Amino acid sequence: MSSQILFFFSALGVFNALLLSGYLWFKAPLVSGNRFLALLLMMLSMRIGKSVFFYFSPDLHKLYLQLGLSACLLIGPCLYLFCLSTTRRKSQAKKQLGHILLPFTAIVLIGILYPYQLFPEFWGGTLYKLVNYVWLFYIMLSAGVLYPTLKTTFTTKRSLNQLETLSLSIVIANAMIWLSYATGSYTSYISGALSFSIIFYISIVLAISAKREHAASQHKNEARYQQKLQADDVDAMTQKLTRLMHQEQLFLNANLTLVQLAKKLGTNTSRLSQFFNDNLQISFPNYLNTLRIAHAKTLLCADNKLPTDHIADLCGFNSLSTFYSAFKKMTGTTPAQYRQHAHQNQKNA
Repeated sequence: MSSQILFFFSALGVFNALLLSGYLWFKAPLVSGNRFLALLLMMLSMRIGKSVFFYFSPDLHKLYLQLGLSACLLIGPCLYLFCLSTTRRKSQAKKQLGHILLPFTAIVLIGILYPYQLFPEFWGGTLYKLVNYVWLFYIMLSAGVLYPTLKTTFTTKRSLNQLETLSLSIVIANAMIWLSYATGSYTSYISGALSFSIIFYISIVLAISAKREHAASQHKNEARYQQKLQADDVDAMTQKLTRLMHQEQLFLNANLTLVQLAKKLGTNTSRLSQFFNDNLQISFPNYLNTLRIAHAKTLLCADNKLPTDHIADLCGFNSLSTFYSAFKKMTGTTPAQYRQHAHQNQKNA
């Protein structure tokens, strides 16, 4: 009975990790972070699954042992690419697929040329040590990827977000599992599989708990946010905004931000953003662009010789390309075409 219980708990994490890896691989939207995490869980499951079956069936076919060690070689690279995909360096993740492709190619060729069945001493000795050192190297490399984020977090005294917490937890979990295997000769070979099951389920419980707390906090903030807006005098804010925009033409300031406008109106950015979205049914950037394009139309019709780039500057656009893009989006035509059409209408009139 004790042997069956031990097998159940050591294999439980492996089975559920395989299910989770399948879910993450096909989860919409198909993002690289989910794919790398799915690969990581799959490689861990194969490596640890091999350990479980070998522990309870020492006469296990050498092919399964070969697959387990082959998967172990890919755990570290998958961890590294996952950490890249969850940080500011996520654009580099897809460019560094060689970290997976090269060891995958190498282990396949080694497996074909020197199969475990014929070279058990090589696989169980030299290659086993090399694979585990590679895993340790990538654990340290992944920690290095997360270090700048952690340093900034502690320096600014802000809390880790969910993705940062997940990445850090997975790196620590990998280090603990690796340590379990490294010290297995002093404890028990099955300790690595048991530690994986324990860490896997603790991680799930913590993730669910954190998600619920985040949802509850967000709901609470939204409720308080909406309550404050209901007490606002929307008419007064509308009048102030109209005066600032039409009389003072504040929208012509190319560097105008929501924070600056909120100070001018005597409110905060949360209220002002909610005011634009709920009461005016428009976002702050689109609101500014609407006023700026309307002013640009006036200038285009008033002076046929005024350069377009000068008009863009006068209307509060930081670049000519931004002006062209906003103008085309709102009018369906270019500034030059609009000016030509307007002057043609004036002549015909």
